[in-house]
Amino acid sequence: MNYETTIALRYLRSKRKDKFISLTTWIAIVGIAIGVMAIILVISVMTGFQDEIRDRILGINPHIVLNPDWGVKDPTQVVERVKRIEGVASASPFITFQAMAQGPGRVTGVVVKGMEPKDARFLSRLMKAGTVDALNTRGTILLGKELARDLGLLPGDLFTLIVPFGGFSPAGAVPETVRVRVGGMFETGMYEIDNLLAIMSLPDVQATLGVDVTGIEIKVKDIYAAGQIRDRIARDLGPGYYGRTWMEQHRNLFSALKLEKLVMFIILALIILVASFNIISSLVMTVMEKRKDIAILKAMGATSRSIMRVFVAEGLTIGVFGALLGTLVGYGLLQIQQHYQIIKLSSDVYYINTLPMKADHLDIFLIASVTVLLCLLSTLYPSYKASRIDPVETLRYE
Repeated sequence: MNYETTIALRYLRSKRKDKFISLTTWIAIVGIAIGVMAIILVISVMTGFQDEIRDRILGINPHIVLNPDWGVKDPTQVVERVKRIEGVASASPFITFQAMAQGPGRVTGVVVKGMEPKDARFLSRLMKAGTVDALNTRGTILLGKELARDLGLLPGDLFTLIVPFGGFSPAGAVPETVRVRVGGMFETGMYEIDNLLAIMSLPDVQATLGVDVTGIEIKVKDIYAAGQIRDRIARDLGPGYYGRTWMEQHRNLFSALKLEKLVMFIILALIILVASFNIISSLVMTVMEKRKDIAILKAMGATSRSIMRVFVAEGLTIGVFGALLGTLVGYGLLQIQQHYQIIKLSSDVYYINTLPMKADHLDIFLIASVTVLLCLLSTLYPSYKASRIDPVETLRYE
């Protein structure tokens, strides 16, 4: 340890003649710790919500949706070709169309999705009533929980689906009505999906309405490599096929979450900035108290740069100690919430029972780094003033 650091630590440990300087130092440490803790907790909550939203979206939606220009003529062959591409975990055909659902005294718009019953197994963990196996029964449909509540339907109830362009007559396209039975209800936690989506068996949709497969749903092994895998699929299948990744389909949502996270970081960083002003005031008062010591050091040969290092080291010690304290407390509270789930949320409002918190170690490192940088900047002015003390003038009046 060089002598500048030794002197800086001795100044921090020594008993002050002016107790107010020690109080200011502790206020700076506590302020920095509170700021770091607040940023870690808020950013962790926002990361937790972002991951929760992403998991819920991917729980019901594919990673890549492949749509041909003119429909899939041979879906089985296309699916097999897609499955052979590196990075693809699974692929399945689907049909989607809009319809009107008529329940007891209520009519509302729905999006009907036709899937192979075996490809709808992922819905099993989302089922609130009934089972996914009900899709194996012809004329059976699964409804989102909010949609079923809106229509006043329960498992086993019959209702009418009205497809606007489902049939044809000499006069042209005419609506077609289909009677279906509710086989179960699922809940994804996304209101827009639960209030709009209905799932039917793909063979059932084709047999009833004679609709061709409209696209291929693809799951990949690495969700963040969906863009590259989509490009490989497009090259393999050739022109006529285009795909959209889950990030492109929900770009606005995730961009808003990312921007909100950045803005919250900047706002909360102001707490640390305010706390760093306490470091400035504490160091300025320390310089005033230690003018004689500084003059003696310079008279003994200490350079202005060495004097600056003394007070920079003292300010950095305050900042690092505050950042370390805030990080430990913030990370500890985060772990307590993750393991014991103390903070509860209303599931009717948020669709989750507890406050989601996730520790991103890169975020924590960046928070601590920014804190230390702000503390370093706050030491420059007091250190410069200390280095400018004239030993002759100071010692003359001592």
